[in-house]
Amino acid sequence: MKWLTPEEAIATANLTATATKLDVIAKSTNGKKTAEERFHALGLLFDRERYEAGQPDFLKLLNSATDEEEQTDEEDLEAASVDEESSNSTSPTQSESEPYIFEQCKVQVVITLLPNTGQPGDRPVLLAASSHGDFPIVAMLTQEELGSLPPAIAQLLDDLKADFPNRQIRRNIAQTQTAKIPPQRTIQPQNQTSKASSTTPKPSSNSQTQISLF
Repeated sequence: MKWLTPEEAIATANLTATATKLDVIAKSTNGKKTAEERFHALGLLFDRERYEAGQPDFLKLLNSATDEEEQTDEEDLEAASVDEESSNSTSPTQSESEPYIFEQCKVQVVITLLPNTGQPGDRPVLLAASSHGDFPIVAMLTQEELGSLPPAIAQLLDDLKADFPNRQIRRNIAQTQTAKIPPQRTIQPQNQTSKASSTTPKPSSNSQTQISLF
């Protein structure tokens, strides 16, 4: 479903709130609940980036947004798996097409911020660099030792942190929907069960018991 203006969201979701009330919720920055959580209670998904950019349509029905997100995630996972398979395949033709010249080959650099268990500057950081499908060169250091990140990477991390409330809501909804699905019971035909039990040989009292650890 497309993004909705406050007026469209009120009409679509049959809300009793006014458009002015929704605008006040979007502007709220103080309080125990965030704007995302307050819109979630109304059954709406709030996009802060669209709102701060001045776009009039910054709301979406929560159920439709979750369905679209799950479909998008599946498509992204499929595309990522295809890209990973293609990047990890080291056929002779691909190896020969990329020489061992730094400027003429694909180089992968990964920065992983690990959970912080101590002081803010002591957050561990894992760096990895690889090329030609070979094993990576890794280094472990702290965030303070890493120093300031380039502006483009810092902006990406800021965008990710701003989207955390929406991601939390989507995960909670997905977990709730998964918990509602009843487990399927497999019923085995009675004749097969009795036949299998009759043909199963009884263990000998003199046989030795072997435990495999692997």
